Amino acid sequence: MTTPAKIKLTLYQGATQRVPLQRRYLPFAVTGDECSGYKNACTGAPVLPTDYTDEDYTGCSARMQIREDVGAPAVLVELTSVGGGIELAGDTLTLVFQPLDTAGKNFDTAVGHVEVIRPNGDVERHYEIAITLSQEVTL
Repeated sequence: MTTPAKIKLTLYQGATQRVPLQRRYLPFAVTGDECSGYKNACTGAPVLPTDYTDEDYTGCSARMQIREDVGAPAVLVELTSVGGGIELAGDTLTLVFQPLDTAGKNFDTAVGHVEVIRPNGDVERHYEIAITLSQEVTL
C-alpha cells in the first residue's frame, strides 16, 4: 500500500494547465521529521538521497475526481489516462486540465484524489490534492 502525497494546487479557470507530479518513495519504513532528519526505522541509519526509488508508471492507468468535499455527490472535474487528462511516463504523472474542464465552475475550494491502477489491477491512491479555483475574468 502506498501513502498518498498531500499537495495543494491552484486551478486557473478557463486555462490549459499541465501539472507534472514526479513521485519517489522509500522502500522501507522511516522515523523522524524534516527538522531532525529521517532515519530507517529498522536500522536507524540516516535516509540518504540514494535510498529513494523512482516510481514506475509503466503499464498503469490513472483516474482523478474533484469534488467540493470528500463525500460530496457531484463530481466537478474528472480526468483519466484513457481520456487524455492524465499522462503517465516513467516516474511522472501529469494532470492535464483543458479550458472546458474548469469553465463555468463556481467553487472556491475542492478536493481531488488521484488513483493509479497497476497492470495487475491493484488500485493505489497516490495524491490527495487540496484545490483552490482562481476564477477567470477574461471571458
